[in-house]
Amino acid sequence: MQDKIILGLLLDGEKSSYDLKKTMESSTGFFYNSSQGSIQPALKKLIQNRHVHVTEEFQGARSKKVYSITEEGEEEFLRWAGKSIALDKPRDPALVKMFFFNYVENSRKLELVEAYLHEIENVGATMRKIQQMNREKIGENKELLNNPKVKTRLDTLEFGMDYYAFLQEWYTKYLQKLKEEMES
Repeated sequence: MQDKIILGLLLDGEKSSYDLKKTMESSTGFFYNSSQGSIQPALKKLIQNRHVHVTEEFQGARSKKVYSITEEGEEEFLRWAGKSIALDKPRDPALVKMFFFNYVENSRKLELVEAYLHEIENVGATMRKIQQMNREKIGENKELLNNPKVKTRLDTLEFGMDYYAFLQEWYTKYLQKLKEEMES
């Protein structure tokens, strides 16, 4: 999946691996993990498959690798993007932990769920900031509002915000349930 994300981001224009990482952090990173350690092998594979081209730019004595998508890479990405969407099982470490909560002391369960809720709140706040920045950037610009790329990215942001709102609501109820069980 990392390779497809990279190809999609390179359709927007050439980027360094640092630019790719930063772009992922503020976009796809909310629903698909990416790290510099996983980006580099994906780039290497994409170069080997002739889906990405790399050039070296020099800024004084420093060099910087810049990646761009090739025609073959664009064809591969569009082929993948047009395939049917497969339903995937959720991979949520919090659910795995909850599955084994019977082995955890009650007070520790509360601490873990409260800490998780705090993380969810932080992500939600970050997404709201991104949404506000997008609103300010777009403003009343009808051309941007009608741009298909902008629309799909805003839809994805909306999904993410709804997802984290659901998590916050569900884990708040779960926390309350744990507290009630401890009191009885």
